[in-house]
Amino acid sequence: MDSCVRGGVQPLQRDPGSTPGTQEAQVGEPLYLYLAIMEEALTAVLVRKEGKAQQLIYFIVVRTDQEIRQVLQKPDLAGRMITWAIELSQYDLRYEPWHTIKTQAMADFLVEVMGDPTEETGTRWRLHIDGASNQTSGGAGIILESPAGVIYEQSIKFEFLVSNNQAEYEALLGGLTLAREVGATRLEVCSDSQVVTSQVNGSYQARDSLLQKYLEKVRELSKQFEEVTIQHVPRERNTRADLLSKLASTKLGVGNRSLIQGMVKKPAVALHLTKLGPYWLDPIIDFLENGKLPDDEKAAKALRREAAKYTTIQGQLFKKGLSQPLLKCLHPDQTDYVLREVHKGCCSHHIGGKTLARKLIRAGYYWPSMMEDSKEFVRKCVKCQENANFHRAPASELSLLTSSRPFAQWEVDLLGPFSVGSGQVKYLIVVIDYYTKWIEAKPLASVSSSNCRKIMWR
Repeated sequence: MDSCVRGGVQPLQRDPGSTPGTQEAQVGEPLYLYLAIMEEALTAVLVRKEGKAQQLIYFIVVRTDQEIRQVLQKPDLAGRMITWAIELSQYDLRYEPWHTIKTQAMADFLVEVMGDPTEETGTRWRLHIDGASNQTSGGAGIILESPAGVIYEQSIKFEFLVSNNQAEYEALLGGLTLAREVGATRLEVCSDSQVVTSQVNGSYQARDSLLQKYLEKVRELSKQFEEVTIQHVPRERNTRADLLSKLASTKLGVGNRSLIQGMVKKPAVALHLTKLGPYWLDPIIDFLENGKLPDDEKAAKALRREAAKYTTIQGQLFKKGLSQPLLKCLHPDQTDYVLREVHKGCCSHHIGGKTLARKLIRAGYYWPSMMEDSKEFVRKCVKCQENANFHRAPASELSLLTSSRPFAQWEVDLLGPFSVGSGQVKYLIVVIDYYTKWIEAKPLASVSSSNCRKIMWR
């Protein structure tokens, strides 16, 4: 925002805060007023021309701790500037671009006011990006702001279908490309996509093959800068870039000359799919579509008999059934994904192997080894093994215990002699169970081993 104002000499009132020069201008002589707005200063220098040299007359400097340059470059101040221009129209003023300064005093003055120019080159450029997608296309909004406050706005329309994460990566690549073209060396990127910012910073892992390609492209392009940092910002702090992305995803603006509009016909990153190898369904498809048979007569007869169970629709093989709809035949490279989604997806409950195979058939899929693959998949499922109902029976027969229960023992006591009773009994044998405390007692006429043995067995 530097300019030179040329006009006639008017009476000047000396400002106490200004510094007068030693030259005096004549009435009617053209003078040159150099205006400059720095980051923290507003300057005005008045010079007169003597031949090919320029002599200093007057200059004034207004310093502040606010960023005047960025404030005065806002578009909403254009009306106020027009008002000032009308007020100055009464003077004989003519505006010209800044010419080469030919006086040493002016050079010293500008060095003093502007300071070290390397300080500005060390600051970062700020890049705001956002991507949007819909059912037909997508778009990206890019806002690049230089350290001096110059803003570049770009709206890009995608002529291909993109996902939300893919649109965010496309916006990031477009912003890095724009920053490289304008000469930015240190860049600070702001995005409202948690996935993209976390994957670039390394806190999230990119498992999708397409996003891995995008991540490699971003890191490769970031090596062309001295420093690139990316941070996640809330959506309300990224409203302008979000508006540009939605504008590009709907239609291109008309008559908006301040906006750089572009169109991308193909994505920056694409997956190169390789042809799947020959599998069990390839000979059947060749026979049904091209009538191709093996040279072996026995193998050709078996293939002809097997192909009667299948049909092809738009190059896709389907298995026919008597009481079931057509089943889509899968390549072996696709079976693992289908097994995982049906067994561990959002609507599954970790069913068994046979039930999983029947559920795959109800879902409309088929391959010859689906029963064995389902059982093997369930056997390797960690959650199924941790929470399964295990059989608790021992692997071998248990050994018999000599005692029916713990502490199955008896205490035997002999008491007497007492007074002779009926039957000449005068002794008493008492038996007590240790575990149940059960008491048994029997009178005896005499104490002998045979009598004790009979009582114990009974």
